[in-house]
This record gives sequence, C-alpha cells and structure tokens, in this order.
Amino acid sequence: MSVEDNKRIVREFCNHFKTSNADGLIDGMTEDATWWVNGKPHLFPSAGTKTKTEAANMFRNMFTAYSNGLDMKVINLIGEGDSIAAEARSQATTKSGKIYENEYFILFKIRDGKIASVREYTDLMHVQETFG
Repeated sequence: MSVEDNKRIVREFCNHFKTSNADGLIDGMTEDATWWVNGKPHLFPSAGTKTKTEAANMFRNMFTAYSNGLDMKVINLIGEGDSIAAEARSQATTKSGKIYENEYFILFKIRDGKIASVREYTDLMHVQETFG
C-alpha cells in the first residue's frame, strides 16, 4: 500500500473515536496487533503494551466514560513505508461533566490495510486528573 493509503487508514481509524465505535477500532486492527502507551504500568493502568483483546477492553471502558465520544482530531500525518506518525488532539466531556483534552504523538504501523501496532505518547497525568 502507498503512504497515502496508510494515512487514509489512520484517519479513518481515528474517526472511530468520535462515534465511540469500539468495533470499528477493533476491526481496523490485525489479529496480532499491539497498543503501547507511554508511562509506568504500576502507576497508570493504561500504560504499557496491550494485546488487541486488551485494547478492545480499554476502548469499551473508555467510551463508557464519555457523554458523546472522544473527538480525536488529526493535526499532522507523516509517513514512510508502513509507518505513519500522527500528531493529534482530543476533546471530550465525561459523563460526570469534566472536560478531557489531551495531546498525542502516535506511531502507527500498517500491515495489509490494518493497524498492526500503535505507540501512543500522551499526558497520563491529565488522564489521571480527569478519570482518577
């Protein structure tokens, strides 16, 4: 696939956050996909490497916290080969009324038209502050 095809796949994947479409996210991943988030797992439950199944559980749990999805805006995409680097910003309102806004750098690896791995760098202190 071309770099432009891979960028399209990443954009479409990120759009599933806005509609809380966990199934769309899961379907967009390879069977052996991994999702890594920066941080120390003993300090932040979302940190570390997750399997596709663990990521699916993370998505479903996350979406229950928002009143109307997580608006994930892709600001910039840079690609080379099967790698797409994304700068993104999110905004959501939690069901308890808190505003969640975060910034991300995410490195996606694409294989056969699907997300094979994700390396997500974000502000986990803000996650902790918002969700406890």
